[in-house]
Amino acid sequence: MSNTVEINVHLHFLLVIKQMNGFTVTEAKDALLNERTEFTDEVETRKFIYRQLTRNVVKGLLERSESLNDGVKKILYSTTDLFFAAKVKPQIRGRKVKKKSSQNITNKTVNSNDYQQELKKELLAYEIDLSTVFEEAKEYKRLSARFPKLQTKLEQHHSNAKDKSIKLLGKIHALQTLLGYAVTGYESC
Repeated sequence: MSNTVEINVHLHFLLVIKQMNGFTVTEAKDALLNERTEFTDEVETRKFIYRQLTRNVVKGLLERSESLNDGVKKILYSTTDLFFAAKVKPQIRGRKVKKKSSQNITNKTVNSNDYQQELKKELLAYEIDLSTVFEEAKEYKRLSARFPKLQTKLEQHHSNAKDKSIKLLGKIHALQTLLGYAVTGYESC
């Protein structure tokens, strides 16, 4: 039985969605600066990613190693067996969902930047959901090989996961197009 572990949503993006492994703080910082609008300051982003990596080394989800290449020391962060054994979920701190009445929504004038921020948040949520569905589908395949007698039942679950992934891909591609992003090469399960 695997345990559930929550990690920061941005670290989840790097480790689960982008599947980074064996990377430096600089590579992680650059990925966040290039792909997440929340990050604009290089120094603050570096501090943020370093804190997240250090926390997860302590938790045992990541390991820190040194390599020496042409006399230059490089610190690399890699996922551990514990990371792969756990069900990793994104954690969003301090985020509260407020319900708005339809009257408030119609009376409020929203500029395009507000729409973009909301669409970017939705896109991130869909990407996280898609990553979860991919992991679910992989687990059904693994269990199917391990328990052949359950294959028919597991195939149905895998088929349901595939259907979910197709719907999520449609949503992701729609938002990427609307935001002017290059449509990613995600594939369904």
